Amino acid sequence: MKLELNKAPNRVIECDLRPFQCPQLFVQFKWQLKQAKTQTKAVRFFYTKEQDLRDVMRYLSNQGVVFQHNQQSEPFFIQVECLDD
Repeated sequence: MKLELNKAPNRVIECDLRPFQCPQLFVQFKWQLKQAKTQTKAVRFFYTKEQDLRDVMRYLSNQGVVFQHNQQSEPFFIQVECLDD
């Protein structure tokens, strides 16, 4: 299965996590986030309402990462800012 990464204007990479379930969802999230940090300003992860994002949310909270979470309407996404450490 090919994971789609699309460069969007203003340096936001879009990553579709909808085909994945845990633990693969979390693995793909971390790997894509790591890749994006070297290439872009932000990465937007799309997901479905049915997917379990507890590991992703716990990771973001523990890392103190700046992110935006759209869980009100489709498309559901988490946009993570790739700030310099």
